[in-house]
Amino acid sequence: MNQSLSEKINLTTKINYFLILILPISLLIGSAISNAVVLIISLLFIFDLHQRKNLVFFHDFNFYFLIFIYIYLILNSVFIAKNEDSIVRALGFIRFIFLSYAIFFYFSFFKKKIIKFWFFIFLIVSIDILIEYIFGKNIFGYTSDYPGRIASFTGDELKIGGFYFGFILIALTFLSNKDRKLQIFLSLIFFVIALIIGERSNFLKIFIMYSLFFLFFFNISFLKKILILIFLSFLSFVIILKSPALSSKFYNHIFEDYYVMLKKGESFDRDKIIRSNQHFAHYYTAILIFDENKIFGSGIKTFRIESFKEKYNSIDKFYGQSTHPHQIHLEFLSELGIVGYILIISNFVYILRKNIFHKKDFLIKSGILFLIASLVPVLPSGSFFTSYGAAIFWINYSFLIKKNRLETAS
Repeated sequence: MNQSLSEKINLTTKINYFLILILPISLLIGSAISNAVVLIISLLFIFDLHQRKNLVFFHDFNFYFLIFIYIYLILNSVFIAKNEDSIVRALGFIRFIFLSYAIFFYFSFFKKKIIKFWFFIFLIVSIDILIEYIFGKNIFGYTSDYPGRIASFTGDELKIGGFYFGFILIALTFLSNKDRKLQIFLSLIFFVIALIIGERSNFLKIFIMYSLFFLFFFNISFLKKILILIFLSFLSFVIILKSPALSSKFYNHIFEDYYVMLKKGESFDRDKIIRSNQHFAHYYTAILIFDENKIFGSGIKTFRIESFKEKYNSIDKFYGQSTHPHQIHLEFLSELGIVGYILIISNFVYILRKNIFHKKDFLIKSGILFLIASLVPVLPSGSFFTSYGAAIFWINYSFLIKKNRLETAS
């Protein structure tokens, strides 16, 4: 990157800079808009690099690793899934690979400006969540029909928890060079907001990220780290206890049926426990599908087909059926088999290993913690191959691309 600044910032670069700025907003508006923004960013990025005669991703082994996974997804969709929707999903997956490299590339020009803008978007979302929690409606009048859940700008899709999980550490990146007290204060505010959203899994992932951050990346004494984690745990417990809606979500929905069964002196009944929890039923169905399709899975995006088959519904015909298994590891195993699982997890391990000891750049820490929290077993998750979740995932993934190697090569 030895060009003059004026040569670097051409019209295509400016357009993509604007699109990356509004990327979080597009995710809040809806899938059609966010998909269009992601696709345009990817195409303009390739065009921009072609103009520069500088295809930076060709210098990165990780890019070829991702392309190999992409080829596997296509082959899996054609020869295993054998349906049009799977093939379209597999072919379209490449836009997320280019999105991650586009964000990496344009952050080298506009990192501070993008982070600042994203922080204020996140701040507005946070205020909106508080307004809905207090008054029952957000600033646009959206409200949730699901007790204990916040809708915010995502309306009846109820996806604001995934947005919060994906951008909370990115937002805190903006504060990394600010006053330490302000950083801790807003960290606690965001933590509480993550809890009152009412999405168990996303909150627990945020709790894991916070815990790992304070333990390994926050430069204070070990005793203070432990005290902070105890305080966060106690704060969570008090808020849940004081809110009937949150108590129901975090306690009753998970443990109530099992507790009643024990209280009655009944013996452990696996099928009854699975029936009593929606996610357990999805997990069990995914395990059954994997058991019959161990090597290559049933095919990308086929859980929505397989889970409705009679042979996988011996426990409960309603809870076992879904569009995806709601757990990232089980999604990979059931749909892509051992081969696909090893390929994808190997890539995640590879990129984590390349960055895990990098303790200077807060954004890299953010990407590390997000990826680790996303891979926690058992906790429910959205579909890895759904546009909304995929865009958020690959935004965070982009921070782990090795900048020094690509800048040297270019």
